[in-house]
Amino acid sequence: MKKVALLRRVDAIQQLLDDLRNDILADDTEEAIEVPGQGPWRRSMIAELKANIQHLPGALALFDLAAEAAPKWVSYSEILERSGLSDRDQRNEHIRLSWVTKKLFSGEKIWPVEWAADGEMSYRMLEVVARWWRES
Repeated sequence: MKKVALLRRVDAIQQLLDDLRNDILADDTEEAIEVPGQGPWRRSMIAELKANIQHLPGALALFDLAAEAAPKWVSYSEILERSGLSDRDQRNEHIRLSWVTKKLFSGEKIWPVEWAADGEMSYRMLEVVARWWRES
């Protein structure tokens, strides 16, 4: 068998294992909060996300700042100032963040914040989700 075909099989098996892991972690008795435009979030999802984005200072800056300001909106420029990254690097971190959430949460590119684009991007974290973020 060719390497490419074998790697596809490995990827498919990895996806099955990731889905099984997510099913096990998704305790139906765990409180879920609907984040507007993003779907339901649970405390365990926040903990898992935070553990998997420690290498993304721009994503951490976004969520740390949104959690501190909850339930108020924070602007992209405020996040940029917090992260200390260039605009390009911050935007790349957002792309990487979406890749991480897609891998963690069954192919869905979801974030634990609501976002709005009215000129400049803005983000808002619900107070319950902010508490989970701070406690994780």
